[in-house]
Amino acid sequence: MIKKRSHSKNKGKLVNINMRMSIVGAFLILCFMVIAVRAFAIQIKGKEFYQKQGNMRQIRKIDLQVPRGTIFDRNNEPLAISTPMVSVGVQPEVLFGQYPRISQLAEALELDEDKLNNLIVDKKNKSFIYIKRRIPPQDAEKVKALKIKGVEFRNEFKRYYPAGEIVAQLLGFTDSEDVGKEGIESTYDQWLSGTAGQKQVMQDRFGHIIKDIKEVVAAKPGKDIKLSIDRRLQYITYKELKTAVYKYQAEKGAAVMLDIATGEILAMVSQPSYNPNNITKKSISGMRNRALQDIYEPGSVIKPFTVIAGMLSGKFDENSIIDTSPGYIEFDGHKVGDFRDYGAINLETLLNKSSNVGAIKVALSLNKSHLWNTYKMFGLGSSTNSGIIGESSGLLQDYKRWTHSRHASIAYGMGMQVTTLQLASAYAAIANNGRWRSPTYIKGNINEDKAIIDPTIAKAITEMLTTVVSELNTGRKAIIPGYDIAGKTGTAKMASKGGYSDKYIASFVGFAPAYNPKIVIAISITDPKGDEYGGGDVAAPVFRNIMENSLRILNVSPTNIEPINQMVVTDDY
Repeated sequence: MIKKRSHSKNKGKLVNINMRMSIVGAFLILCFMVIAVRAFAIQIKGKEFYQKQGNMRQIRKIDLQVPRGTIFDRNNEPLAISTPMVSVGVQPEVLFGQYPRISQLAEALELDEDKLNNLIVDKKNKSFIYIKRRIPPQDAEKVKALKIKGVEFRNEFKRYYPAGEIVAQLLGFTDSEDVGKEGIESTYDQWLSGTAGQKQVMQDRFGHIIKDIKEVVAAKPGKDIKLSIDRRLQYITYKELKTAVYKYQAEKGAAVMLDIATGEILAMVSQPSYNPNNITKKSISGMRNRALQDIYEPGSVIKPFTVIAGMLSGKFDENSIIDTSPGYIEFDGHKVGDFRDYGAINLETLLNKSSNVGAIKVALSLNKSHLWNTYKMFGLGSSTNSGIIGESSGLLQDYKRWTHSRHASIAYGMGMQVTTLQLASAYAAIANNGRWRSPTYIKGNINEDKAIIDPTIAKAITEMLTTVVSELNTGRKAIIPGYDIAGKTGTAKMASKGGYSDKYIASFVGFAPAYNPKIVIAISITDPKGDEYGGGDVAAPVFRNIMENSLRILNVSPTNIEPINQMVVTDDY
């Protein structure tokens, strides 16, 4: 009896264990079924939800924009700088169809709502497009506050020109992609622009960067440039030239100032100008750098080089006499005259009376090749090799093609074309004891000079040019009390179809102090209106005002040399 009870008890225990195992197994099966169902739901029903959640954290590569190098003047005053800005773009595929949000975005950015919506519709398959470039960071923050999905913000830079239109043509500007256009910005674009970098980031659904992951390409900012330009002298030159162009209702004007000892360009101005900080369609007319691109027949400012050619030939010296009677000369059916019959004159009188007859007689006594070579030595008819894109070479026809008329007319600056920069460089060679060098825009980048004429000839011409700027001669309006000035006026008729018009180009080129020269200035003003249109009346006063203020700024002491060899007033031709 005892053994039977024991067997029954063991059997009951086994049943309990099996039941428990069944329950545990059923529970595990149930758990597995729940997990399977949940996984199925995630895979099938929650796909869109989790894709959206994944899109809230995107890993992307973004460009690292770098600032362009700063352009400084010679005294470290900034002329062109890059300021941090923010560009706004959208993901059309994300923003497409969200009309209320598009309306908010358009209002915040002051964009046309319909145009913005149409743009998004047209580009709906694009992953990213810009809608407004380079806005101030504070304006971008207002847009960010809207938290519009699909809107992205990228840091960029905008070029700013503190001096505005004062140095506009020389500097140029940058386009919407921050690429240099015109002037220094274009010429040195590769140097200034640097290299953009790239990094990998994590963004939230609003396009905000929430985490930097790694740098992919290192960014290299642009390099700075220090120009030879002196902002103070540039402003003075700009002010005086603009005033004259406005006063005489002229078509245009140009001015160049060079440091004689180095060839550095201290100022270069063109009128009309434009504001590089606000480019419009109207800006185009002011973008041309007329000082180095516009060519024109210079007129009497060429006569010193005709005289130099005569002296270099050995046929003429300071004491040579030229008979200019009866006050005019005829060649090939042309008649060219002086203001009056000056009779027998020397080379000095030829210049301070600006005698066309005297210049022609000197030129015709010389071989064409000799006259041509003299002009060429001074850089006329050739690029100055200043280095700026777009510089003109002027026009000096090969002497082998000269007619008798061309041989004669070139003597007084007609039948050839020059730039204002070429004239400044040519006169700088006279002032520099007969040594010519290419001008430069970069401070300290001095080009090697070369001797082209004997210093004694350069000195003799300088002395002749000081008599031009005397109380009773054509350059009297260029006189600066306390300083001896060497210079020459020029008045040339403008060419037109079939001949010459009744319009003029007034010019003046000179340097100071005459016997220890520091700077040379060349002025040209095209088509001044009114009774005063000559170089002595229009251009000489501009030269005087610029030179007087510049000598003061540069602390050049007065020379106190009295005017010499005063003569009768004459008009300049």
